[in-house]
Amino acid sequence: MARGRPSMGTKRAIMKPLFIVAGAFGVLAPLALIATTAQAQGRLKPQPIFALLSQGHLKVLTASAWSELDGLSVSGLVRRAPLWKTNVTGHLDIEAFDQAGRRLGSTSAVWRGSLGSSGHNEAARYNARLAGVNPAEVMRVAVTYHPVAHAAEPMEAAR
Repeated sequence: MARGRPSMGTKRAIMKPLFIVAGAFGVLAPLALIATTAQAQGRLKPQPIFALLSQGHLKVLTASAWSELDGLSVSGLVRRAPLWKTNVTGHLDIEAFDQAGRRLGSTSAVWRGSLGSSGHNEAARYNARLAGVNPAEVMRVAVTYHPVAHAAEPMEAAR
């Protein structure tokens, strides 16, 4: 073996972890770029003012607004009230308003998930689309929980 040059076994031991790391970056970097670009294109900047109105046994925790091709999408998290241990029913009303306070659009939605069981209080996600609403005009979004289901809402029956 020549002096100053590592043996083939040493080269493999050094190069193998480098190839694994390079391969992981080669796969993950484009995915991260795509995800970041999609978020940057869709999320409203600046975000509108959110009025999260909780009542009864459900707390509206968060909301975010996203620009869609056909309007506005609003999503976020809800959770049962801290001391409430049983099921929570009802729906969320989502309304978008312009700078002058005029309502641009509204819809109802339900959350996905059970809000926890066996005493665990887990958050559940909601998502609603307000078709035909111009995201550039939206200055305020109200998300309001109502404990009574709308009788005519097909999504309520499907939950």
